Amino acid sequence: MNKPVYALDIQTLGRFRISVEGKTVAANWQDERLKVLFCSLISPLDLYFTWDRICRSLFGVPETRSSRRQLEELFIRPLHHFLIKEVGFNPLIIGPEGIRIDPQGIHLDVFEFYRTVVDGLNLVSLDDLGGARKKFSRANLLYAGSYLPGMPGKIIEHTRRELESLYKAAVKDGIWQTRNALSTIDTVRSDRDNFQKTGKFGGKEPFTLSSGERS
Repeated sequence: MNKPVYALDIQTLGRFRISVEGKTVAANWQDERLKVLFCSLISPLDLYFTWDRICRSLFGVPETRSSRRQLEELFIRPLHHFLIKEVGFNPLIIGPEGIRIDPQGIHLDVFEFYRTVVDGLNLVSLDDLGGARKKFSRANLLYAGSYLPGMPGKIIEHTRRELESLYKAAVKDGIWQTRNALSTIDTVRSDRDNFQKTGKFGGKEPFTLSSGERS
């Protein structure tokens, strides 16, 4: 099975870096606000962002005709031109209701981490603890550090908190729980029955997914 070919590689866990074939690009953001907007849009917790949410995040006000025009002039157009110049294409998909990043041709470490954790949790619910352990071990390797460390922005800060919580509950504790569960068949059965009855696994609180995943 051939591996997908990505035009861009974006690292967000432990550091922020955009690269093409191993070469760093888009390193000099003359306007840090454009970086904050771009990084807000690559959160794995949301499929897309409404204009109202973006306006509230950047301006602290709801979407109006005025704030939408200001958003277009100060952020959307400059970000479009910056991406074309620095990376060669514009991955922004803009619609009447909101905006999102087109993941086609882009590898995002945080997307891979999030998808791997969710896959692991699904395997736990199916009682495939061996498969879950592999997923959680992979997720543990992917989590090189906190999401976009030190970067401001309401959406970014929310995503950082959610991912740290998910990592601790499902990956850090999950690896330990799975190893213990696999030690004996009695432990496996006990944890499975407890999970089905109470929503708790191995005596721990139930896993909590983000609002974006629940929706």
